[in-house]
Amino acid sequence: MNKFAVLLACFTLAGIAAGQSWQNGPQSSFAYCRFDGEYFPGTAKVYFLGGRFGTSTTLGDIYSYTPSTGSYADVGVNMTLPVSNYDVCLLRDNHDTLNGDTFGLYIVGGRIDASPNYIDSVQVYYPVSETAVILHTDEFPGRAGSQITVAQSSIVYDNLIYTMGGFSQSSNATSAQTWTFDPLAADGSRWSQLKDMPLARAYPIVAIIDSFLYACGGDTWNVDSAALLLRAQVQRLNLNDTAAGWSFVANMPATNSQARAFGFDSDDSGDFAGDIIIAGRATWPTESANCYIYHSASDTWDTFPRLAQRRRNHAGVYIPAEAGGTGVPGIWVFGGRQDQDTLCLQVSEYYGTTHTGVWESSGEHLANDVIVTPNPSRGQVTIRLGPGVRGAASLKVYDVLGKQVRSSSTDRGPFVLKDFATGTYIARLESKSGLVERKFVVAR
Repeated sequence: MNKFAVLLACFTLAGIAAGQSWQNGPQSSFAYCRFDGEYFPGTAKVYFLGGRFGTSTTLGDIYSYTPSTGSYADVGVNMTLPVSNYDVCLLRDNHDTLNGDTFGLYIVGGRIDASPNYIDSVQVYYPVSETAVILHTDEFPGRAGSQITVAQSSIVYDNLIYTMGGFSQSSNATSAQTWTFDPLAADGSRWSQLKDMPLARAYPIVAIIDSFLYACGGDTWNVDSAALLLRAQVQRLNLNDTAAGWSFVANMPATNSQARAFGFDSDDSGDFAGDIIIAGRATWPTESANCYIYHSASDTWDTFPRLAQRRRNHAGVYIPAEAGGTGVPGIWVFGGRQDQDTLCLQVSEYYGTTHTGVWESSGEHLANDVIVTPNPSRGQVTIRLGPGVRGAASLKVYDVLGKQVRSSSTDRGPFVLKDFATGTYIARLESKSGLVERKFVVAR
């Protein structure tokens, strides 16, 4: 192990040993399991797109959680097809560019109550317009034993969904397939197949670090026991060289599936740079509160503080500092199964962090010296320069399509930007200290 890896592991373990633990968050007004959630910066809320209810019935009711107030609400809109067993993926598309409604929360497939239970539909919920739709032109093509799958896992990188694995009860087979979904491609051509995983599995626990996709644990079908068999193997795919295919890295300390993972880039400034934290553990037919942490620099695993509640099939959400409220920035778990499908938890838990998280990490040393407030805003934002920015800076603002919409002369600021339409923008500031980009969102 090199010196950097040793120091990284020591600092990380020191932070864990300091006594920090998972804390209870606000109890939800619903009891879902086999579901997921995602934070949407345009509204500063987390959204849950239905799930298995405590009665073993699948509901399509969409709920929101507002971190700044610690409150939950039924948004009043249901998913077109109520599903469970899904991941939520936030993508930018061209749904309604004119009105700025171009960010959707995507679900690939899932389980429904009616036989044969599994579907290959792609559903989207648009938080800005509060609209739920089905993409009939681009159903998920992944199969196991030529049958529709459930329990595949999905994650976003560079505005593409990566979906892998899955299970078919009809054929008693697990899938090794890997697919990408491009929301900006033409109708009917959004899915592309990549190389298969060396080990087929359902419920892989997925995270991304530095453009590497990790598929941890999961289940494979065991012919002898006629049941799903838990796995500890971890596979990795370089998303900048997908043609090279998957490779194996260090196994998890224990078999695991149906849990949630959080990845942090190696240039993150916080305690968990280059790490994956896995929250929860399935131990079929029950679950445990165990958590684990993977250090990519040394390809090693350690234990992580346990959850307060045993759970699996729960939602996992990274909530950034910009959301406001208690427990941010932090990794959160919501709901989930405990002992039986008719017992779904309502209590949430969070573990506070000190970094930005992969999805919004800029990797630039000036990120903390460019302050954008409020974010999200209602049409006006102010950008202030910290002491790390030497001299004056020039500012250019781009929309999500890359079109420049504002610019300013070189100045120290503060820069006050007004009258923006609803949408997401990138502020690019250049000074003697370097170039830094910050994202900000204008909501209705």
